[in-house]
Amino acid sequence: MVVAGARCLKLHRTLFIIAGLWPYQKPFIWQIQAVFFFGAYCSMFFCQFTPFLTTTCNMECILKRFTYICITVVFILNYYSFYFNSEIVKQMFEHMQFDWKTFKNCDAMKIFEEYLSESYIFTLSLCILFLIGASLTTIMEFKPIILDIIAPMNESRPRKLEIDIELFVFNEEQYFFFLLVLEGVAAGIGLWSLLTILTFITTVTKHSCATYKIVSSLIQNTVTVHTLQLPVAQRIQYMHRNICLSVYIHRRTLEFCKGLILSFDMWYFPLVLICVLSLSCVLFRLYNAIMQFNDLYDIFIPCGMLVCYLLYMFMANFLTQSYTEHSVEVLESAYDTLWYVAPLRIQKLFLIMQKSIRSHKIVVGGLFVASIEGFSTLVTSAVSYFTVMHAMRL
Repeated sequence: MVVAGARCLKLHRTLFIIAGLWPYQKPFIWQIQAVFFFGAYCSMFFCQFTPFLTTTCNMECILKRFTYICITVVFILNYYSFYFNSEIVKQMFEHMQFDWKTFKNCDAMKIFEEYLSESYIFTLSLCILFLIGASLTTIMEFKPIILDIIAPMNESRPRKLEIDIELFVFNEEQYFFFLLVLEGVAAGIGLWSLLTILTFITTVTKHSCATYKIVSSLIQNTVTVHTLQLPVAQRIQYMHRNICLSVYIHRRTLEFCKGLILSFDMWYFPLVLICVLSLSCVLFRLYNAIMQFNDLYDIFIPCGMLVCYLLYMFMANFLTQSYTEHSVEVLESAYDTLWYVAPLRIQKLFLIMQKSIRSHKIVVGGLFVASIEGFSTLVTSAVSYFTVMHAMRL
């Protein structure tokens, strides 16, 4: 097995177990964990709607609450897209391991090592950033309590939750610590599951890109100055073997990726729409915070949310763009090689490949093409919604 791939699998296994999404052994304790996560999501989702029943608020307040409701929906869609597709997730793990075993003791292993090392570093970096970010956010949320201990005043400092939560039976001031823990647990579970899924999709995409790179390399090495100097029988046998192997790998990777798109399409198309709406709300909130400028904290929170949304959307579109470009390289390799000086039967195979191989674009919901251009389209749409909100407010 690929060394970098083994490290990736071990790290992903840890992340999946913590998130309750590991698709293999499911002991009773993990089932309890899944029920706990479901309860946390439902409680948070319900508690964010109840303030609309007990308090009246203006346009800014509604958009702030809607932003956090959208974030909760994003967490739920991400988590249950993998929870209810555990068999597909298992196939993803098995597909990668099979490819690594197929190319054991081969030059293709170097390509896998290169691509999967990038994925491993990215996953590890995100985990470290998550821990640092969670620590800083926890300190900011507990700031009134910490300051009351370090520098006490005659009266306790005002305590306010960032997310409006209403449980009816609890008084916010009296049970502030409990509500803060509830908010932190729900946000932590959601962010961790989001990180787990994003990093795993990164690894799967990098693996697919590596297989396309291997196919391109096989095609380029089929007809070279060296292979043309081989005896006729050996030359044809070598070229035929390379072409058959490249076609097999390409078809297997293409069918695998198309199957994943069909399995997760119903989950990720509404996710794209919610991200665009939520991003426009964040822009509106940031605009109001800058115009009023009451507190740096009010600017810091929407800024952080804006950066996270943009990074999340950019990473997803960047990965799909990279996948599409690697699929295009396969077609370019079939044209760029010296196929025209190969034996006639090999030339016929190359002509068939040139006509049949096509680039593979990731289309979400049959409407949105995931790419760098698609990312700019999403951002432009969010800005358009923001201008509409601003005009309605005026």
